[in-house]
Amino acid sequence: MFDRRPAFFRFLTAGLVLAVSASSSAIVQDPPVVPDTVEAWRASLWEAAIDGDDAAVESHFARLPADADEAARAELRLALEARDGHDEQSDDDRDAGRREATEELEAKLAEDDVTAALTAAVRLQTLSDDWNAVLEAAEIEALVKQAEAVEAVARADRDWLRVQEILFRLRTLHEDTDRKAEHADYEARLEEVNRRIGLLARYAPRALYELRARNMARLEPETEFPEFNEAFAEDWKEALNGISERMVRASLRTAASEHVSNCGWKPLLDGGLEAVEIFSTTDQLVENFPGLADRSKVQAWRDMVEAERASLAELPAANVSRQDYHRIMRALLEGNRDSIKVPDEVILREFAEGATYRLEDAYSDQYTQVIWPEQLRRFQQQVQGDFVGVGVMIRHDDKREIMIVNPLEGSPASRGGVLENDRIVAVDGIPTTGWSLTRAVDEITGPEGEEVLLSLRREGVEQPLEVPLVRNRIKIRSVNGWFKKSLDEDGTPSWDWFIDPEDGIGYIRLTSFNDESFNDFLVAVDEMRATRDLRGLILDLRFNPGGLLDSAIRFSNLFVENGEIVSCEDRDGITVWSRPATPQMAFLKGLPLAVLVNQGSASASEIVSGCLDVHEAAVVVGERTFGKGSVQSLHDVSDRTGQAALKLTTQYYALPPAAGEERGRLVHKTQGGDDWGVNPDITVSMTPEQNQKAYDLRRSADLIADWDADRDPADRPDPRTLIDDGIDAQLEMALLLLRARLLESADEDKVASN
Repeated sequence: MFDRRPAFFRFLTAGLVLAVSASSSAIVQDPPVVPDTVEAWRASLWEAAIDGDDAAVESHFARLPADADEAARAELRLALEARDGHDEQSDDDRDAGRREATEELEAKLAEDDVTAALTAAVRLQTLSDDWNAVLEAAEIEALVKQAEAVEAVARADRDWLRVQEILFRLRTLHEDTDRKAEHADYEARLEEVNRRIGLLARYAPRALYELRARNMARLEPETEFPEFNEAFAEDWKEALNGISERMVRASLRTAASEHVSNCGWKPLLDGGLEAVEIFSTTDQLVENFPGLADRSKVQAWRDMVEAERASLAELPAANVSRQDYHRIMRALLEGNRDSIKVPDEVILREFAEGATYRLEDAYSDQYTQVIWPEQLRRFQQQVQGDFVGVGVMIRHDDKREIMIVNPLEGSPASRGGVLENDRIVAVDGIPTTGWSLTRAVDEITGPEGEEVLLSLRREGVEQPLEVPLVRNRIKIRSVNGWFKKSLDEDGTPSWDWFIDPEDGIGYIRLTSFNDESFNDFLVAVDEMRATRDLRGLILDLRFNPGGLLDSAIRFSNLFVENGEIVSCEDRDGITVWSRPATPQMAFLKGLPLAVLVNQGSASASEIVSGCLDVHEAAVVVGERTFGKGSVQSLHDVSDRTGQAALKLTTQYYALPPAAGEERGRLVHKTQGGDDWGVNPDITVSMTPEQNQKAYDLRRSADLIADWDADRDPADRPDPRTLIDDGIDAQLEMALLLLRARLLESADEDKVASN
């Protein structure tokens, strides 16, 4: 099929040539006017950057003012030349990556490895400038058809992990292209499969294990897959603890009346019925629910569910009420006892999960959820930003043993010698065999100041290690600087905040907006100002998923003196509240600020970057943000059986209106919409490989506890490599813009030195 690979590659790159040729025939505009003096030049460049005028920015970079301080101008010119070299290298890397992806695609198709071929096609598309052109290539169209055929066979065989991996790649291949209908179809099919796999993960661990073993045998036939751990066969029961019908009823009643879509009861009830139908048609669940093995009883259950759905469908949405919920739930619980005979809690949980899933499917709301009793404690820890424990992240390994993902730096676990990949075999002398992660968390955490004894099995060590640790308050630190200098005994880091000490440019990487973020940020600013004059700042919000609304508002207010920061709209598009800036809080107003964003910047990150962008308080650099602009409120739905909550989407965030606009933009991404998120002023793209390389270097440089007596501190990575080697093009551009904004004239330099 791919004997014509060179011609195929030329076809993919021809779009670039055609695009250039087409642009050359467009109306030629006069070049931007570039001022001659430093003061006017830097103001003009900054205005061009805020306006998103890339051409004007580059024109300014090409004509540095003659009256600039000679040394500063020479240094800026060298930085610009380095940037240009990095861009050329990046283009070369992209070309090489496209060739490698094409060769990989060719090789995997020859091996009839559809999954790997799809992966190569996605990589090829990611590195190409015209994603639609990749899909239109005859070879890719043939691959898509072949993948469809393989997926159909896997589906018939109930090989859900195989189906998932193919549909995931097909969806990705069609994402953000003109083929929206195909993308929506793959999205819907993938979600249905994900739901089935989720059911297996929750209720049928052995069936999921067998699928994983099958998948491993296909992908890595030489790798020995561990035997199933029988101790976890009853693990599924924990997900049902404390669930009651009153919880479900309260959750759906609140969602029906208060959800931002004004959806009412009908879609919730239909979503719940669909979910219990999917449950009954997921054959592998027979592992723990033997009633599903009786085909006649399953059919009787399905007939009852389908009859309820048909009856519901005939009712006008306005006429569906709580009484219909009572009727349907009564029919389900009674029908279950007469047919498939699963625990009532299964029906209740799956019905509620299906109802909230319908909000995602029909209204693009993936954030509404019931937080069940077994989930509530972990949810509260995430929101609060701190907890009492020993500071370890844990998960189950392939043997379902409790494995340390990593000890949090500076925590009791880190200081006590706990290492990544250690296995916790006992807690306070009690073996962990058969423990769920929830139980492990409950046993390891506890009152502050009390000791817990972890027994650890470590590779290469014959006997378990007994590690006593004193529980302490663990702070999830969200404010990070440029270079971590040290850690004190409590795990508090000391940062060098300046990415460019000479020009007084600080750097803060904010990883979330929790209770402590704002105060920690103020401490960082105070530390910078105590060291030297803070003349500019880079605020890095990349991969920041958001957090607390109040924290985002306070951050924005630091830089915005007047006007609206954010508002909220209800289901009718009516502004229900808005938050104006408080002038006395804006003590950082006028500070030259560059904000970094990417597809991983969401929610509160979008409020901050969008507000600062609208008010021209910052230049936003990077890529379009995620598009999570909905507001969730928390509702207590606890019952005497247990504590639970409903996290419900009730409003949408709106950015402040730009000049000349009456209404601000919504940042939330909706189905079929093409306007969402915060669009950067200066777009700088990075490939997945570049993002990964930058992340790995940054993480390795920050984990200074790793650089102990066994590792030479001189070998510790220097974050400066991110810029010097052109690894992080977005950070490099932000720094260039700030250096240009702060460029001094020879006279200014002389005054400053006197």
